[in-house]
Amino acid sequence: MSEQENNSAMKVANGVRETNSQDGAVLLDIDQGLCFSMNPVGAKIWAMVKDGRSLDEITESLGQEFRLPSTQLLEDISDFMKQLEKMGLVSKQSSSADKRGFLSRLLARHRSA
Repeated sequence: MSEQENNSAMKVANGVRETNSQDGAVLLDIDQGLCFSMNPVGAKIWAMVKDGRSLDEITESLGQEFRLPSTQLLEDISDFMKQLEKMGLVSKQSSSADKRGFLSRLLARHRSA
């Protein structure tokens, strides 16, 4: 992944619901009608994704908690994020939409209507 991708956050799909326990989390994608489970570390990553944290921020947070080499963590977390994206649970946020303010997005919608 490029540095820009490491600093961009992922967006959780609209149809995803979750429940958490000490054993991890279970995700239900109501649009696909599928259920996914993850261990406690996966659940921590999921929570940070929901909070809008970037790959670099997630790596830094887990690195402080688990004291593992950042290169290995970055690779593992990146693989996990790719799996979430492949399953349709998350998607990359559009960088152009993020840079525009609310009013600009509103006016763009109005013009296209």
